[in-house]
Amino acid sequence: MTPRQRFLAALNGEPVDRPAVANPTSIVTSDLQEKLGIRFPDAHHNAEQMAQLAMAGHTLLSYDVVFPVFAGGTHEAEALGVPVRWGDQGHMPACEKSIWKTADDIFIPDDFLDHHAIATPVEAIRILKRMVGDEVAIIGKVYGPWSMAYHCFGLSHFLKMTIKDPDMVTAILHGLKEVAIRFGRAQVEAGADALCYGAHITGDLIRPESYPQFLEAIDKEMEAAIGAPLIFHCCGRTMDRIEYFNANGQTAFHFESQNDPVEMKARAKMILVGNINNPNTILAGTPEDVRREVFRVLDAGVDIIAPECAIPLDAPMANVKAVADAVKEYAQRTVQA
Repeated sequence: MTPRQRFLAALNGEPVDRPAVANPTSIVTSDLQEKLGIRFPDAHHNAEQMAQLAMAGHTLLSYDVVFPVFAGGTHEAEALGVPVRWGDQGHMPACEKSIWKTADDIFIPDDFLDHHAIATPVEAIRILKRMVGDEVAIIGKVYGPWSMAYHCFGLSHFLKMTIKDPDMVTAILHGLKEVAIRFGRAQVEAGADALCYGAHITGDLIRPESYPQFLEAIDKEMEAAIGAPLIFHCCGRTMDRIEYFNANGQTAFHFESQNDPVEMKARAKMILVGNINNPNTILAGTPEDVRREVFRVLDAGVDIIAPECAIPLDAPMANVKAVADAVKEYAQRTVQA
């Protein structure tokens, strides 16, 4: 199978020649930037550089996909007017302050897709599609309305509203869902095969019942509205809300290592993507540590192997590549057995 065939088959729950290895979040490291001579923040603003850096995920790190939207919702946020600090080779971008207080403040410009922060990753996907054709899969990324609300309204202010003014929260989410739809459709039209859909409604921040109360109905609309398979991403502990996530109709769930893969496999109804630990294994471990964890996650039946979230920029590139190498070794051992 080609890498794209393998990834799409795994995403559809179909037979594969070996497990797919993918990254619905960034696998860029400082040493990868150094090796290519392409560095943040320039790669966030230059479509050609963004595409070249994403392409290294396949050519140098051996993943079955390429993924060019390295930042976490800051492209959309800047296009909406949020001040963004774009970081450097060793620091990811971050929003500097919120800009809105109520749903009435929400304003999505008519030329939203023309803003350079949006046009750059869309053009990078077009470039990647010309580079990889049908050989390698392309994953794009959008922040759903819950995650985007953190950027635009401030995390604390927004979460307080879930208690003090739930009707306002609902209005905000409906006002922001168009951001994900517009940006997502543009990426799909440019050539993305699937999108990571950020929905950070994690157990570290809010009770499980908030998902069906506020977000489930909106999330159920998103795959059809965007027009591509969505890989639902929620950080942190999510075992106490996986039954709610199962009801959202999205194709896959990208989950973190705070959740046991065996238990998640038993309870999730979506295709599972994950959940190789970042801080202890990929950042602080060795390739052998990575190998052991990949084997454990594959033994648990996780469908698509991936780091649990964006790789720390100071992680060794060798450990990031070790994820793909371990998947291939596991598949070879299975064939020989």
